Amino acid sequence: MSKQSKYETHIAPRLAEIKAWRAERISIPDIAKKLSVGLSTLNQERYRPELEEALKAPELTEKEKQKQIQNAIINHKKYFNSTLSFVRRHADASERLKIVKTLIENVDDSKEIDDIKKLVEEHKKS
Repeated sequence: MSKQSKYETHIAPRLAEIKAWRAERISIPDIAKKLSVGLSTLNQERYRPELEEALKAPELTEKEKQKQIQNAIINHKKYFNSTLSFVRRHADASERLKIVKTLIENVDDSKEIDDIKKLVEEHKKS
């Protein structure tokens, strides 16, 4: 008789519990601990549809969705301000040129290109 895998001994018998834990918003690393298996073991077994289904994250509540949106806005502002700070304080001429080039390459709107040209012209005058 072959030795049973951790999936057969520790995970499969507790699929209903796993699903309930996820509904309680328990993290996957914490579930691995509750099952007495390593996170890597749990992740290696996720190819099994029944386990993947049990580990699915529950739907977000409206309050959680709003919090997620607020966090995204805050993170966007932080990232933007950090980028501006880098450009102002640390970027050299070639880096600034690469940044401008990347910006222009990602513009799809001709009005935006016109606005950029105006900014350049205004900067030349000052």
